[in-house]
This record gives sequence, structure tokens and C-alpha cells, in this order.
Amino acid sequence: MALASAPLPSRPQADNLPRLGEAGGDELSPAAERRLGDQIMRDLRRDASVSDDAEINGYLNRLGAQLTATQAAAGYVFDFFLVIDTTLNAFALPGGHIGVHSGLITASQSESELASVLSHEIGHVTQRHIARMLSQGRQTSMVALAAMVLAALAAKSNPGAAAGIATMASGAQQQQMLSFSRDAEREADRVGIETLRATGFEPAGMVAFFQRLQQSTRIYENNAPGYMRSHPLTAERVADMQSRVQETRYRQRPDSIDFRLLRAKLRALATPTVDGLLSVRQQFERQVRDKATNDDHAAWIGLATVLLAQRDLAAAEKALAETRRRLSAPHAAVERLGAEIRLRAGDPAAALALAEAASAKFIGARGLLHLRAE
Repeated sequence: MALASAPLPSRPQADNLPRLGEAGGDELSPAAERRLGDQIMRDLRRDASVSDDAEINGYLNRLGAQLTATQAAAGYVFDFFLVIDTTLNAFALPGGHIGVHSGLITASQSESELASVLSHEIGHVTQRHIARMLSQGRQTSMVALAAMVLAALAAKSNPGAAAGIATMASGAQQQQMLSFSRDAEREADRVGIETLRATGFEPAGMVAFFQRLQQSTRIYENNAPGYMRSHPLTAERVADMQSRVQETRYRQRPDSIDFRLLRAKLRALATPTVDGLLSVRQQFERQVRDKATNDDHAAWIGLATVLLAQRDLAAAEKALAETRRRLSAPHAAVERLGAEIRLRAGDPAAALALAEAASAKFIGARGLLHLRAE
């Protein structure tokens, strides 16, 4: 993750990419890699941008569990966590910890697009790219480990800083490591597409997502999305993805209700200022007035969420009632929001009753469990 620091001149595309993860990383055993990742996570969780939103973290881990239910991921333990940051980014840490920026979720136009990025990061973990990077030079391993910790802390919101730290630490090995990173990125693409195929997601989502990132790069030039700076993307890579996706028959996979509702929640809270909440409220109000929308229940829960943030509790109750009316079945996120509205209205007894009843129906729903404890 830290060493994907700058685009390099493209080279001829290889028909058969090397499986860089097949030779074990002698410098870092799987157990040591996990311990290093746990240590980094202890530091990261002190940062306010690493979210403790149990509802969205629960969704990310359910989605991740689907994507890691493959032979390639067998034996690995994964932990997916939310980072509140509007940039389009995600990153893999040692030992299977994968951070996902809120901006990546809200920008994903389908669940398969989001799954494609997670699958790419899963590929970095299962192919042990970090451990193999360290094995490139035994004498600089401790320097690289220290750089990795610093880069992980910087990469959440400033991938350029992470790249600078990695470059400074790598010294004479910079070119070798960057070349390895280029191959690692292409292999993670391949593993990601295989993962999407195996788990029933649409591989074309990966192509669509990266093509949109390419367009953003052309529009914003040096102010490219974070994922583009930390994961160098070339036309060659996109062409390679397209050729691999063409081998698979297109099948449209409907987005889950979890994805639609929780993406709306993140959109509602993306800019929690007075002006920001007013702007997003107006956006959701326009959306619910649009009779052609196919996702009106998500728009209604987004509206209820922003109304709660504005402390307009009566209007939030009405929007939530409209959400329930439009859904075909009850949903844990809707019931949690209903209990939270009651709690913020100063009625903890009613909030607890709602949370307990919903917890009995949706066993193990993290958001409900946390609100019930509160």
C-alpha cells in the first residue's frame, strides 16, 4: 500500500502475470504480519477519522465475508473498517486489516463497484505483497517496517504523504520497490476479478470504477482522487481488466438493501455543518419528489438521517414512516434509526423498547446492539 507512490512508464503487457504471493515472504511470517497489523490498528483507532459506526462497519464486514469465502482467502482473517474521509480511497494493512473511506462508498454507483475495490485490496493480502516487498532486502527490513507504520497513519487522508515516507525510507531500493508495486497492483487486479467471479459479483464493476477514476484524473489533473495516487493506474492496466472481464458473461447483480440504505446514510452525514446538512437535505427532498427514482426508500432514509442531524425530530419521524411504507420488509438500519430518534427526543424508555424488539428480530445487528447499550 505504502509503496504505490508514483506512476511509472508502462511496459508491454504480459499474458501470464507472475503470482508474486506464491513464494513466502521470509522476512515476515503470517503471524508476525498479523501482529504488525494489529499494532498499526491500535494507533489508527486513536484517530477520530477511524469510525466506530457499528452499523456500517458491520455491513463492510458482511460484504467482506462474502468476498473472502473463496479458496484463495482460506486461512486469512480479515477486518474491514470505515474511515470518515470524503476522498475515494481504500488501503490494505498487514494481517488483513482493510480501511475503506466513506467517500469511496458514497461514490460507488453499484455494490459490485464497491466490492471490486475491496477485492483488489483482498488480493494484496492473500498474495502477501507487503511481506514480499520486505523480503526484497533483508538489511532494510526494519526501516521498511517503520516506514510502513508511518505511511499507514498518513495514507488515510494524504496518500501523497504516505508515498513520500515510503520513498524516503526505501533509499537505494526505491526503483526496485516501485517496480514490484506495479506488478503487485496488476496482480491484485487479477485476483480481484477472480474473487468477483467466484462470489457472484459483477466483474465489470471493476472496469467501470477505474474508468471513472481515469476520467477524474483528466478533469482534476494534479488533484486526482486519493485512490489514483496511492494505486497508480495506467491505460495498460485498464485494458488488462477489460480483456479479463470480457471472458465473463455479463450478469446484472442487484444491489443489496444494506448497500443502498447505508450509502444514503453516509451521504446524509458527509458534511455535518449547518450549510452542508441544509444542502444535502435539499438534495434528498428533490430526490423523493422525483417520481422516476428507483431507489426512493434509500432517499427517504437519507432524508430522515439528515433531519435527525438537524434536530428536526418530527419531520424525521415522518420521513422514517415513509421509508417503512416503501420497504418490502423491515430492516435493522430503519429500526435503529427509529430508536435513535426516540432517544434524541428525550424518550429513552421508548427508544429501549424499540431497540430490544428490533434486536430480537435482527440477531447480531451491531448498530442495534450498540444503540441498545447506549
